[in-house]
Amino acid sequence: MAKVLNGFDYALIHQQAGYVIQHRKRMKPEQIEAYKQHFETCCATSKKQVTLAAEAIPHGIQHNLANNYPFALSIVKAVDAFLYDVDGNRYYDMLQAGGPTILGSNYPVIRDKVIELIRECGPVSGMYSNYEYELASRIKKYFPTVERFRMMGSGTEADIIALRLARAFTGKKYIIRIQNNYHGWSDQIIYNNNEIKTPDSLHHGIPTEVFQYTTAVPTGDLEALEKAFIKQQELGGTATFFAEAIGRDSGALPLTREYQLGAEQLCRKYGALLVYDEVVTAFRVGMRGAQGFYGTKPDITVFGKIIAGGYPGAGGIGGRAEIIDMLAAGQGTDQTKAVRVGGTMTANPLSCLAGATAIDELERTDAHKKLDEGGEYLCHKIAELAEKYEIPVLVFHQGSILHIDITGVQHVPTFYEDPNSQECKDAVNEATRATTEFTMALAAEGVIVPSGNKAYLSLATLPHLDEIAAAYERVFQKYA
Repeated sequence: MAKVLNGFDYALIHQQAGYVIQHRKRMKPEQIEAYKQHFETCCATSKKQVTLAAEAIPHGIQHNLANNYPFALSIVKAVDAFLYDVDGNRYYDMLQAGGPTILGSNYPVIRDKVIELIRECGPVSGMYSNYEYELASRIKKYFPTVERFRMMGSGTEADIIALRLARAFTGKKYIIRIQNNYHGWSDQIIYNNNEIKTPDSLHHGIPTEVFQYTTAVPTGDLEALEKAFIKQQELGGTATFFAEAIGRDSGALPLTREYQLGAEQLCRKYGALLVYDEVVTAFRVGMRGAQGFYGTKPDITVFGKIIAGGYPGAGGIGGRAEIIDMLAAGQGTDQTKAVRVGGTMTANPLSCLAGATAIDELERTDAHKKLDEGGEYLCHKIAELAEKYEIPVLVFHQGSILHIDITGVQHVPTFYEDPNSQECKDAVNEATRATTEFTMALAAEGVIVPSGNKAYLSLATLPHLDEIAAAYERVFQKYA
């Protein structure tokens, strides 16, 4: 039976994931070929452009969230709820650039202010602008745990500095993270670093010894977390525990409130800093992010692209003053004991103005209440359609983050005792192929989603939920 699950009930979601994996349906082969032919016919200019791009760009594409099967689409316009490709095709935007455009693409209020700023001073000067304070003060307003905020150029940069600060503040070396949580591309905390022997892992080019101070623990297992703390205590102590704020892959494997509160208590017990990676969740699941939902108090919060409303060069780190004040702060200040940090494009006036304006608009429009209602509505529509066409599916949401998963791909490794086994890798590859087909089919039916098993709502998409559900129905009809 398809039904909408509680987006924070890991046990129930995991149980349903097992059912989906065991009873997964595949798209009919002739339908897969028909969709491929659709792109050949209707998106010929996109194919021509990305083929040419491969002569200058590795594989012709640089965006890891983009739909690139059977080939990437070349987007020339993004406005409100829609994306338009170079061939004139229109798509409902459920990718939202990976989550940051909560208000919709090219939101007029932000766009107009940014254009005015560019006319006056350009996007960057390398000097202080008061837009830096405007953004930082708004983040402090909605995140009580943030006494100080420092802008960075990306979430990856912010995660790097969070780790460096935690070690400097505690004087300890070791870190703990959750298996398969994502904290950017830096060597020490990339993906599932305790599986570096996997031949097809994401650790190529990273020496094994880089991970000597890092331990990864299973999702939702407080006993395993405490064991990791105890082991590291014997070796000199844990500097920090990192967690994606609502769990792996934007909450596909969600963390419960009980786990988060328990993890916070363990951090206090063993003298480690609690770091919340809210790159996706800050201002998307609510004005106070995931920590507002859980009622937790991380020592450091990592922010990403959302804090600039989708404008580039955005990330940041916030937390207790005594920690964040350890960061170096420009020329003319005492940097002898500071944690060094920098970046020419960080805290540029364009991104800071865009972010401050976006936060104001989220509050003014009461966006999160509307988005949560929209997420609930669309999830119920999808569940009804999955029931109608007998499609095993995972359907749940955390506010405007929707999980509509017909493959269970993110859960596959959790059902194997050895995630490095060939059997597990084969199962992951099979689920990934099915996910790619689903993503392609949705794009052909006019809906762009990231990775096929989740979607992001914006305020601009809310008037179009029935049309989006109709596209899912057309895809469900193609499954045997």
